[in-house]
Amino acid sequence: MMSQIANKPNESIIRVPFATPRLAEIAYKVVSVDQEPRRNFVKKTLSLENDVLVVHFQADQVKSLRTAITSFFECLLLLQDTINQFGDSKEDKLITESIDNAGTHSGSDSA
Repeated sequence: MMSQIANKPNESIIRVPFATPRLAEIAYKVVSVDQEPRRNFVKKTLSLENDVLVVHFQADQVKSLRTAITSFFECLLLLQDTINQFGDSKEDKLITESIDNAGTHSGSDSA
């Protein structure tokens, strides 16, 4: 029984709400280009749910999971800064509020 628990992956699901589905789609397209390196042992799955970007991470080690999540948030902050700098519509400016209010849900199956 103990070996079954040890083999379960650590996982985290991050849900990032945006002001509009259009902004969520832009974010999805930007962050989907940045795939995890093969040596990273982290599986990252992206999906869109209307105006919410959903990112599901799975990793064997908590350290790898933390590193991947940190990298994702750095990319998301860069996306926020880019839209604020170059976006000229009011809708584009709302991305700051969306990212600042992002909700997260994390879980770990390891004991």
